[in-house]
Amino acid sequence: MTRRLHNWRYRDVTKFLTEHGFEYYEPYKGSHERWAKLKEDGPPERIVEVNFTNKTYPISTLKIMIRQSGVDEAEWIKWANS
Repeated sequence: MTRRLHNWRYRDVTKFLTEHGFEYYEPYKGSHERWAKLKEDGPPERIVEVNFTNKTYPISTLKIMIRQSGVDEAEWIKWANS
């Protein structure tokens, strides 16, 4: 179970991104994926690189994804606590 920025797994990150307007965009290097928030006319507005893993993400990795998403960290924490 996620708690603030601890214990986030792949399924938590992708569910959060989906609920905030992102969708799977393309495969990336190795086990990484790109999730994008598309503009109305098609090109991506934001791209988040997500590593597919069965482990939890280190906080530093999660913070990189938070910055890439453009969604405030407080919103991630609020979602985790709901």
